[in-house]
Amino acid sequence: MRNGRRQHSSQKVQGKFITQNQITGQKGINLIERFVLEMGFTWTSTSGANDAGIDGIIEIRDPATGEATNLIVQVQSKATETEFESETATSFVYRVKERDLNYWLQGNAPVLLVVSRPSKGEAYWIPVKEYFKAPERRTSCKVQFDKIRNLFDKNATSAIASQALPTDKGIYLRPPPKEEILTTNLLEVKHFASKLFVGVTHYNTIKEVENIFKELDERPGRLWFVKEKKIFSFHNLTEYPWTKVTDLGAVEEFNTKEWAVAKDTERQNDFVRLLNQALRTFASRKDFAAYTAQKGRNPIFFFRPRVRRNRETDVDELVRREESWKLEKASIRTLVEVYRSSKDQNRILYYRHHAFEGRFRRFENRWFLEISPTYHYTSDGINESKYRAENLAGMKRQEGHQSVANNVQFLAYYLAQHDLINKEYPFLGFGKLLNFQTDFGIPDLDWKNRADPDEIMPEEVLPDPQIELLTE
Repeated sequence: MRNGRRQHSSQKVQGKFITQNQITGQKGINLIERFVLEMGFTWTSTSGANDAGIDGIIEIRDPATGEATNLIVQVQSKATETEFESETATSFVYRVKERDLNYWLQGNAPVLLVVSRPSKGEAYWIPVKEYFKAPERRTSCKVQFDKIRNLFDKNATSAIASQALPTDKGIYLRPPPKEEILTTNLLEVKHFASKLFVGVTHYNTIKEVENIFKELDERPGRLWFVKEKKIFSFHNLTEYPWTKVTDLGAVEEFNTKEWAVAKDTERQNDFVRLLNQALRTFASRKDFAAYTAQKGRNPIFFFRPRVRRNRETDVDELVRREESWKLEKASIRTLVEVYRSSKDQNRILYYRHHAFEGRFRRFENRWFLEISPTYHYTSDGINESKYRAENLAGMKRQEGHQSVANNVQFLAYYLAQHDLINKEYPFLGFGKLLNFQTDFGIPDLDWKNRADPDEIMPEEVLPDPQIELLTE
């Protein structure tokens, strides 16, 4: 109210609507309830907000004594006011959805499918599990209704009662159908080097070739290796300085895609070896350092700390590192944390780095980087901490499923990101995580009720590990 005048909104309030299909569906349920009560049984409706594929439950009751038996059958209603498929005076066809059928067939509670035309007061039924025992019916997902034999009315009382569960069996219900997107830890390899070169050389080892480059004061990169006096490379071996270590006229050029889809194991392994070399350079460009626990194993790539000038000492020091990113919402992730002594804040105990191990995988001629998130601990931001193993074990004990999933999502985002300043690396690039859509899943409420507390923590709330630090 302003100056005694009422202010009116110019926006029209949007109302709620109920469709004709919803009306028809409710009429079908009402028709079923009427027939069930005429049989002398009780009807409990489950339709509404919580309906997941079962519209009601029939409890068998002795009409003569009124005794309730606790024997039940479940009912799924399908109503229409139009003509049924392939309808004649004596029969018609009804097709069910496979996901509905899968749901009805699970568990040990019997399910009736009741198809009705409420305007004419007619309904027909089949016992789902009995009817779909035949494999050909199960495959076709089709029901052939006989309008006399399958009529749902008072005359079906005995047949309906026979479907009820025996008293010595409990009830198990499968979780209702739920479409979900499953995200894997497989990051798509969007592109790699277009050409692959193989050249004959007089040298036997990588070290020997590197020594030649040192003499020439050249650093041509590491996208190559030596095997059986041949150099395999994403670099063009016909150009300098490669001409100094390969035989002229003895260089072969290949389309890299030929090697990427090769069935020959050796050729595929050589291609993966070059991909691993490219990943090392790619990671370095993305400000990762590499740590190899033992010879022959894939390296662990860990984020480097930030460098900051200390104004008091005028010396560069390594400090915590944070990165902003956005999935569903913008947030900040701490990638390197500095842990200091409680007795002496100037004394750094160790650095904790977010890290990952990557392994290339091929599925259906598509290449992916399998991301395994982990942590790395250093004493000075570079060199391994003597307590790495103990601290890593302590962190892993605290980390739940959601934290691991969030780490995978962030790493995929970070590895695939590029801009005008950080341009795409021509020899290796990544796309999106591989996702699968399924027609089954666990309802969120059920998952949260059963999950461990650390599995449903908010994304950025994971606390710093409360680890008993091993000290000298």
